[in-house]
Amino acid sequence: MENKDQKIKELLGNRIRTLRNLKKWSQQGLGERADVNYKFLGEIERGQQNPSFHVLVKIADALEIELPELFRLEQETTNRKEIIEKLNEIIEALNDEDLRQEFLMLKILYPIR
Repeated sequence: MENKDQKIKELLGNRIRTLRNLKKWSQQGLGERADVNYKFLGEIERGQQNPSFHVLVKIADALEIELPELFRLEQETTNRKEIIEKLNEIIEALNDEDLRQEFLMLKILYPIR
């Protein structure tokens, strides 16, 4: 159970780090905006601390996101092959109507030239 708990803390920390980096903020910058000590924030990002609900709310508010966005704990990847595999899994699970809708949306976003 401890390994699973540790993995969850690491995934949460990675998620917070990713969201912070998207804003191009330092740990100190996010810490100031969230009113959380930047050293404590660093420990959260490294999976060394288990933040309270109150701290998570403050972090989400500072990042200007809804709280549930912090809990998208799936491993983030930039590996093209893995992304294509995950997209294929999603596509295979769609019913015909949803597949058609997604196809139309993708055609609008990425027109074939």
